Amino acid sequence: MIQILKESGGTGSGRQKSILRRLLILAAAVFLFEILIGNYSSVRSLFYRKTDLTDRMKLTWGGDGEAEEDSEKLTLEIDGLDMRIDNLYFDLDVPENEVVSIEISLVDEGNRYPYPLPVMEAAGRYPSSFHTNLYPYGKVHSLIIEMEPAEGGGLVLSEDVPAGGGMENETRTEQGGFVLRGIEANVRRPFDFVIPRMLLLFGAGAFWIFSGEKSGIYRVRFNPKSRRQNLVTAGCLGLFVLIGLVLVLSNRACVESPWGHHQQYRQLAAAILDGHVWVGQQPELMELENPYDTSYLLSNNIPYLADYAYYEGKYYVYFGIVPELLFYLPCLALTGKAFPNFLAVWFCFAGFVVSVFGLYREAVKRWFPRIPYVFYLMAAGVTLTFGSFIYLAARPDLYHVPLMAANMFTAAGIWLWLCGLNREKKRLWLLFAGSLCMALVAGCRPQMLAFSILALPLFGRRIFGEKRFREAAALLIPYAAVAAGIMGYNALRFSSPIDFGAAYSLTNNDMTHRGTNLSRILYGIYAFFFQPPHYEGAFPFLVSNDLQHTYMGKMVSEFLYGGILASQTVCWCLALLPVCRRRIIGWKNGGGRELWWIFLCAVTAPLIIGGFDANAAGILQRYTADAAFGVALASCLMMLWLFGSAQGMAQRVGLVFLRAALLQHALYAFLIVFACGDSVNLKNYGRILYYGAKRLFQM
Repeated sequence: MIQILKESGGTGSGRQKSILRRLLILAAAVFLFEILIGNYSSVRSLFYRKTDLTDRMKLTWGGDGEAEEDSEKLTLEIDGLDMRIDNLYFDLDVPENEVVSIEISLVDEGNRYPYPLPVMEAAGRYPSSFHTNLYPYGKVHSLIIEMEPAEGGGLVLSEDVPAGGGMENETRTEQGGFVLRGIEANVRRPFDFVIPRMLLLFGAGAFWIFSGEKSGIYRVRFNPKSRRQNLVTAGCLGLFVLIGLVLVLSNRACVESPWGHHQQYRQLAAAILDGHVWVGQQPELMELENPYDTSYLLSNNIPYLADYAYYEGKYYVYFGIVPELLFYLPCLALTGKAFPNFLAVWFCFAGFVVSVFGLYREAVKRWFPRIPYVFYLMAAGVTLTFGSFIYLAARPDLYHVPLMAANMFTAAGIWLWLCGLNREKKRLWLLFAGSLCMALVAGCRPQMLAFSILALPLFGRRIFGEKRFREAAALLIPYAAVAAGIMGYNALRFSSPIDFGAAYSLTNNDMTHRGTNLSRILYGIYAFFFQPPHYEGAFPFLVSNDLQHTYMGKMVSEFLYGGILASQTVCWCLALLPVCRRRIIGWKNGGGRELWWIFLCAVTAPLIIGGFDANAAGILQRYTADAAFGVALASCLMMLWLFGSAQGMAQRVGLVFLRAALLQHALYAFLIVFACGDSVNLKNYGRILYYGAKRLFQM
């Protein structure tokens, strides 16, 4: 960033001194915040006088009639306290990757009967989580505390707990790998400086300072030949690839992938090497009236392979064939080992990162050559941190492989198309490669072929007006070749070249009878794009939406973390499209008309895809990734156009909105990593990272 400031010229030295001074003030403010707010509980407890409650505990293993040796729950009762209790400390020995759930109920001066408090969670990696504040009504008369492992495991009553208080006859009870040594009240909590919290606060403040109008970064124009800018770009690109790697490795469940139906690509690779494309046989299901009614199969204990395509007695993989040919088949053929799903997601995410940076580089060269360099970085960063893509990377399972691959090929295709348009040399080869990437989308997520309509504004005039038939051939031949291969593969599996097999999936939704319904389509478009996100006041804050509808039929839905447009404020600039139509069309040397139709196509394609997904499959969070790229592209191009044309007060107001929107965008991306709408989340399978993030918001 300092290098960019140096390029801005003018009073750079004075500006740098001003910024450094503000950064020092920010660092001091963050440090004071960490002491007074981040460690509020420690400051509050400075003059507390500790009381050991261990001798007063009455311990009971289990409850509700459970046998002691079979129970994992420990209940503690402490009566006759009659004292003010402002905090509690649980002296626990908990393995690093384990969590103990603690539910406290108490009787105080304002309540004659016990009332429960929110469940606290003691994470082994973070001893500060063994403390909790209490806010009773006056003095506390009694406590009832229930402790149990959050996921498996158990507790061990330590041998060194002093006898007494009903504990005389207790023996060391082994229920798992945890040890409870005692409980103390009104302890002085040690100061706990959370360095990541301080860095995040400083980073957010530094972003606000550096992104200010007077910082100088907006004076540095985009220059594709600048060595400094290219080095900064390469660094940002590498950072996003690294972030993707951290995300895919964070979820232990997806890395280990213990579920049988998540091995479908591996099974298909083995089948292809054996000379066929089916992965299993069960002809007896064909004797049923409807083998796709999985509720009937379950109720009658009829075994079947869930989430496989079943057709004429055989099981097939209906997921796109391209990731299979790209990763799984070569790996099995060359090494004899299965290619892991999480690595496939990461490789595709890395390819997506490279393609997005390349796409906006060519877009800026074509339409916004005088835009400040920082807006190019913002456009790439915003696209890569859309919640839909972060969600895919943070839960890298089988379902997300074709989704991430389709987005990678879409971004790469548009990038290569723009490369061809911006160059004279090797133009035909670049257009051919771009169309090949766009055509390969059909072998990942066929519905995302809708983004191919972007070819119309890019090449329509050149082909139909200027009769460039060689370019037309370069654009169309890859589509024809890929279509021939995929249609042959479809015919081999499902006896029809245009049948991709998704309708034959054995899932909770019989898609062979689903049909088409406008009400379902319209509600799906609302949910995918306009459903407001649901936030709560406790970590992880972002909560899955309980979708409510009046559709009098089967509306297949799981959960959403808010619609694409509603959840990310950087998209709201698209509301200005109708107002700015004439100015966009008149933008610089006739390129505005092309840009206007790019906007329309980039917005229309996601609506088509969202309606298709809602009608044909259902409303699921991962399906937002089918449509998100078009919204991201349109939003970022609109942002580039607005700041390329705005001046004076409009630019200053727009810049304030943009800075706030980018912070909200980053926060949403952060929260969606830790959201717990599905069972395969970091709270269950990435505890160190999850409870480390939770610690950022605890005082």
